Amino acid sequence: MPVARRMRRRGWMNAARKSAQPETRPPVVRHLASRSSVAPVESARAYIFDVEGTLVDTVLPSLNCWCQTLVEFGFTFRTADLHRYSGMDGKEVLARLLPQSAELKDFILSKYNWRFRTEVLPTVRAVPGARDLLATLKRRGAKIALASNCHPDELVQYRACLGVDEFVDVYVSGDDVRRGKPHPDVITTALKRLGGTQPSDAVFVGDTPYDAEAARQARVRSFGVLSGHFPRADLVSAGCSAIFLDPKSMNQALAAPAPEAA
Repeated sequence: MPVARRMRRRGWMNAARKSAQPETRPPVVRHLASRSSVAPVESARAYIFDVEGTLVDTVLPSLNCWCQTLVEFGFTFRTADLHRYSGMDGKEVLARLLPQSAELKDFILSKYNWRFRTEVLPTVRAVPGARDLLATLKRRGAKIALASNCHPDELVQYRACLGVDEFVDVYVSGDDVRRGKPHPDVITTALKRLGGTQPSDAVFVGDTPYDAEAARQARVRSFGVLSGHFPRADLVSAGCSAIFLDPKSMNQALAAPAPEAA
């Protein structure tokens, strides 16, 4: 039966509208990093970066895209309701937002992806300081990976936006893994592709608690940036051992002289 006819089933849609309620709290695993475990920013041999929200400014445009898409199906959410799931794989987002059938959620996700590609992707911009940060890390001899839940064609657009191919050793997209964040798959895949890089040698840089949770599961240290609009406390509680305002401030921290030992 064509999708359009399935979507017209009145009982299905009415039940879906009534039962769409977000969870009251995001399912973030709380993991407090002890101060003694915080290592110098420049100590890592490899840096794995989330892309959306961390290096490319997609958070608010993506949330608006979700709002517009969901309302077409009769689901109305506040931006704050959706932001708590920012950084998660799209299927994970809908699994928490809607109790409806997988078939309906797949259709909603396909509509979101279409709108994001056609209306949002052509307008995205790099977060200030993103390119300079990667250039600094590469000059220091670090290996660099970009690892994201996004689709390969979206990653191509982000690469063009950032202009960092000369600094990046490997890329990982959502199509390269079975599960998106908060699962650790994109990070573990990046480690394998970097070759000879152990979890203890790497840092994952992200903008959401789900990035930190994925890093914790991969046994990789995590740094957080506030460009994803999550509170500092949420990133620390999720496991980040260092927090920066944005890539520019992280780059400045790299340039600062290390404190002398007492």
